[in-house]
Amino acid sequence: MQIDIVTPHRRLVTGERTEKVKLPGAKGQMEVLENHAELLSTLTTGILEFNGRRFAISQGFVEIKNEKVTVLAETCEESTEIDKLRAQEAQRKAEEKLQGTLSDEEYEKYQLKIQRARIRQQLTS
Repeated sequence: MQIDIVTPHRRLVTGERTEKVKLPGAKGQMEVLENHAELLSTLTTGILEFNGRRFAISQGFVEIKNEKVTVLAETCEESTEIDKLRAQEAQRKAEEKLQGTLSDEEYEKYQLKIQRARIRQQLTS
């Protein structure tokens, strides 16, 4: 099967062949193998893996159709691109923001930033 990974800002992977993809599904980790049934699902912040490559992904969708996996993500970074110090600083700033008075929307926003920073740091370890 083939995989494409796209964000609003760039195309990270186009048509790479793989036998297996692990994805952070909204209801838990998903593993997609060749000949998988057609599927459209939401993704959550987590780690996407295939062919030994690992990506930090932040929310999105996956479509599996005709032996093709298409990932549309809000953000996505390959482990080799991640700056651990920058991720640590992003987590620290988000944690500071959570100490103040926030609306529910702002609280959720900073919780997601912390989660994304932790995933990014995990991939650099």
